[in-house]
Amino acid sequence: MNFSINIAVSQSVSWLLNFVLLALLLLFIAAPAAGEVLVMPTPDAGLQPRLVTATDGSVHLLYFKKRLSAPSAREGNLYYREYLREERRFGLPIKVSSSAFDLQTFAIARASMAIGGDGRAHVIWYLPREDSYYYSRSDAERSQFEVQRSLVSNYIEGVDAAADVAAEGNQVAVVWGAGALSAEQERTVYARFSDDSGASFGPEQRVGDTDLGACACCSLATEFDPRGRLSIAYRSAIGGVGRHMQWLTLYAESPSLAKANTALRGDYSPLQPLQEWEISSCPLSTNDLAVDKNGELWAVFETAARVVQLKNGGAAEAVREPATQTRQKNPSIAVAANGAVLTAWGEAISHSKGGQLRAQLTGENGAKMDWTLDAQITIPNFSFPAAAAIGGDDFLLLW
Repeated sequence: MNFSINIAVSQSVSWLLNFVLLALLLLFIAAPAAGEVLVMPTPDAGLQPRLVTATDGSVHLLYFKKRLSAPSAREGNLYYREYLREERRFGLPIKVSSSAFDLQTFAIARASMAIGGDGRAHVIWYLPREDSYYYSRSDAERSQFEVQRSLVSNYIEGVDAAADVAAEGNQVAVVWGAGALSAEQERTVYARFSDDSGASFGPEQRVGDTDLGACACCSLATEFDPRGRLSIAYRSAIGGVGRHMQWLTLYAESPSLAKANTALRGDYSPLQPLQEWEISSCPLSTNDLAVDKNGELWAVFETAARVVQLKNGGAAEAVREPATQTRQKNPSIAVAANGAVLTAWGEAISHSKGGQLRAQLTGENGAKMDWTLDAQITIPNFSFPAAAAIGGDDFLLLW
């Protein structure tokens, strides 16, 4: 009798142990594998880095570098570098801007870059003192940049923040906000489109809804998806106080937005509570867009001093509570091949201070991964972080 009972108990224990081991194995397999996050300062003691992962997986950097012994303490130029993945370093710098200019201390005036289907780099930057948006593009090998040219002349009234640029195939889009500063509720978003890789651009045209207004001193973000649709994430100014994060998608009946003319149409995604922000003053906010492996777009932005990320068609979610009760600003987002999302931002900042670097890594299902920055890093003054997927499941994070 006792022998039989011992055998039964042993079999039960063995079955239970096997079940537990199998469950742990399945949990391990199902858990999102966190790739490496390579964290480094911007090369050349550069400021205001912008990272772009092209459709071919290559990674590209745009940044501002001060000139030595320049007449102005903030005078310098924009530079481009390609990230060499195998060597884990950046290639040689190539000057983008044809003439030196003073760094704009606000992040809302930062430069923007996109990589087209032929390999060209397209760059747009803003000079407030001249009320000008300057554009330059590289050759297909990205060995040199053309002489900069002014790209906006008609809808330039009240321009107070940066434009953004996107590229897909031979299409290039430049998007900005304009209108009287005294009537933000009547401002809106404008664009110029090219279908010859930036050699020429169509006319300036309104693409936003004037009933929504447009926050004067908040930057915007724009990006193509693989189907040629253009998303624009910008902050409205409904009644001067409804500074909600609007997600506008532009479609064209013709093969390109440049040839759309009156056939161009746009749809706004419904607002979620975490996109809504009622404030009478301008929050000087920035936002960012990234494309995942499925061609879906992700946005990251600030709402009421907290960083929020949103997948198109998904739920908006606050990324993480701040380390102290302070403002989170200037977010950047990147999505790896395994669906993991890296979001970075500055915390405890002012208009001139970069603040403390913070970052969060989440899985494709939104679950927070067990990863934190190894050190306390202070972002340089007048700057902000930049994140990019660099192949496989790995990320690059610059500050």
